[in-house]
Amino acid sequence: DEGIPLGALKLPRNTDLARFEILLFQARLCQSANLPLPVPLKVDRVPGGARLGFVTIGSNGQPEVDVYIDCLVFPGTDNYGPEFRAIRNGPQKAQIPPAEARIMRSLLEALKKCVEIT
Repeated sequence: DEGIPLGALKLPRNTDLARFEILLFQARLCQSANLPLPVPLKVDRVPGGARLGFVTIGSNGQPEVDVYIDCLVFPGTDNYGPEFRAIRNGPQKAQIPPAEARIMRSLLEALKKCVEIT
């Protein structure tokens, strides 16, 4: 089952992908801690990047993550440079999570900084 694409950014060919992934993860941790959001975010490392999970409390009183944004970096090919993609996934991926637009703007700022650093 495919996720919902939220955005993509072509990266410079000379991007150090391993370093970029680490910077992206660190930036997401810092920025999600500073953004006032209606629900908590759970930030996890995943292969190729980071996952931003929107945490809610389920009917059983336990935390649940029914929708998340995968922030992934895909390596380049001979014809194309590397690319960053943000993809909404999860059982409730069809529903726009709270503050998604604000998170995506913040993510774009973080991406620009990561590209400058690498």
